[in-house]
Amino acid sequence: MDASATGYPLPPSEVTGRLGVQVEGYLGGRANTQWLVTAAGSPLVLRRYPAEPLGDVGYELSVLRRLNAMGWPVPVPVDDPIDVDGHTWCLFSRLSGASRTVADPKAEQRARGRLLAELHADTETLGDLGQRPGWHRAEAVVADSELYRGLAAYQRLFPWQARLLRWHAERAHERFDALDLGNRCLIVLHSDFNARNLLFQNGKLTGIVDFESTHLNHRASEFALAWQGRYDEVLHGYEEVRPLDEVDRALLAPTLWSWVLLGVAENIRRMTSDSIEPHGFDWQVGRLLRRSPLMGSEAAPYPGN
Repeated sequence: MDASATGYPLPPSEVTGRLGVQVEGYLGGRANTQWLVTAAGSPLVLRRYPAEPLGDVGYELSVLRRLNAMGWPVPVPVDDPIDVDGHTWCLFSRLSGASRTVADPKAEQRARGRLLAELHADTETLGDLGQRPGWHRAEAVVADSELYRGLAAYQRLFPWQARLLRWHAERAHERFDALDLGNRCLIVLHSDFNARNLLFQNGKLTGIVDFESTHLNHRASEFALAWQGRYDEVLHGYEEVRPLDEVDRALLAPTLWSWVLLGVAENIRRMTSDSIEPHGFDWQVGRLLRRSPLMGSEAAPYPGN
């Protein structure tokens, strides 16, 4: 069977042969690519990691195994990963259910916040795993001198966007420095706790997927994607289970801005070296301009508008 016969890309025959699987369907993906497969009649999922994974793959697999042992419905690796064709490949258990249609967005957000708080009660026990190789705490992103050197070069291409990005980077850096974070408890984050990554069947949670960015960080960093500066009900639901403290609240804006700025320095380097077409970081700009009452003192509009 080849891609022309199926209408979708297929894994190399070396992969299917070594793992003893037959391809049933294609799930696609963003960073990771996945296929529905069977092995000896058992339904599984085959994942291909990008040539440069988002950090050490073994760390992600350890998180999944530990959460599965705690009773969470997460995809579990059924064997050690293999390296073929410049990529890492791994087989996972297949979860039932599907992401559900959201009829009441606010109710969904609040319920997701409560579920996230329950998950954090267990991921905070995984601190012995340490930091995932290749990842850093939120404050390190906006303390990176490469980011500011890049933004200085980028200002020649897009002056207004460069000023906006730099303002938020500097403001986040100031907020981190103003807080006593030295002995702050860090937890292992899911890092993409969106509705699409939760599976349900007959109203019951059957799966939490997409742990590709799991790493150790501040609890508030989890809200960068789960809240995004706009889905306030997620935070309200979370606090029904696990109230935020004063420092958590002070971290909401700077951890969000830090996450938005992640990878900007590398993108600028590639733009200025002609590796990619220069662009105005529209996605980042849109999210940095968001404001919520939950940001406290940082809820004031960007002064450069």
